[in-house]
Amino acid sequence: MDAKPHYFKIGMFVLVAVALIVVAVVLFGAGLLGQNVLHFESYFAESITGLSVGSPLEFRGVRIGQVEQIGFVGSVYSLDSGSDMISPYAPSVRVVTAVQREKLPEFGVEQVEVALGQMTARGLRVRVSSNILTGQAILEMDYLDPERFPVELVPWEPKYPRIPSAPSELTTIKDSIDDILRELQAIDVSGLVGSLESVFASLDGAISDANLADLSAETIALIRQSRQKIAALDVEEINAAVRGLLASLDQAVEDANAPALSAQAQALMAELRTTNGHLQSLLIPSEGHAERPNLPDVVAQLNHTLWNMDRLIVSERPEVEAILSEFREAVDSLSDLIANVRGQPSSLLFGEPPCKSEVLK
Repeated sequence: MDAKPHYFKIGMFVLVAVALIVVAVVLFGAGLLGQNVLHFESYFAESITGLSVGSPLEFRGVRIGQVEQIGFVGSVYSLDSGSDMISPYAPSVRVVTAVQREKLPEFGVEQVEVALGQMTARGLRVRVSSNILTGQAILEMDYLDPERFPVELVPWEPKYPRIPSAPSELTTIKDSIDDILRELQAIDVSGLVGSLESVFASLDGAISDANLADLSAETIALIRQSRQKIAALDVEEINAAVRGLLASLDQAVEDANAPALSAQAQALMAELRTTNGHLQSLLIPSEGHAERPNLPDVVAQLNHTLWNMDRLIVSERPEVEAILSEFREAVDSLSDLIANVRGQPSSLLFGEPPCKSEVLK
């Protein structure tokens, strides 16, 4: 039996083991082993200087993924413009990002498109954010104004779910400055200067026509007249009149006899309280004092009496109508009798006796 060690086999085993360990460390360190990754793509119509494969993708400052592919749209999709002209989407840059599923738990296996559509409708956009000092760039996702940054339709079917892009902050600022400069260039500076010169000339003419010397003389005369009017006022007499008025007011207050007025006011208040008590005893329904009349009880009794009379009239209506008919006939007979007596007074004593009643017959 050969007891010599096989150094070649041992060396190969050690090298393979070291290689496997290195590969495992790299895979585990990069977090690529066994991870569930979602891929998204976006299109940029601007420069993405500083962005490279491996650049982070952040959502409101939290890293959720990284850039995996960068290239032009025309290298992946067929851009048929329908004419000899180059497609306007040819210079657009396509960026594919990888997002770990556990970073966005709302993206389920079957609802990625639905959730992404809802988030896009709310304004989810991705844009390039550059570090001015280092020159490096990252992709930043956030919710922006969907009306200001609408979703642009593309004439191809994206390979991965699409996250719409928005211009970077530097591009937005640059576009705003360009708009301001264009508006400034559109201003007619020569016409504005000519208008200002016309205004200044008009002001000079108005000042010349104003005759400042005469205005100054009139102002001085007005000031002198004001001083004369003030000097003509008898200040001592006015002070004496004010003092007399104040003295009259003091005397009026003393003659008013405030204690007596206070006593009368207190007596009046006591009478008002007594009157108020009587009114309350008259208006408030009595409880436990049936012998004390009050307005609510009287009104209640009157309503009860009227209700009883109404019931009596309704129940005895035929008899009441008969009585009223007989009373009406009696009144008519009495009227006839009075008319006859006025015409023939003697018939009251010498007239024929009345006819016998049918009842007596």
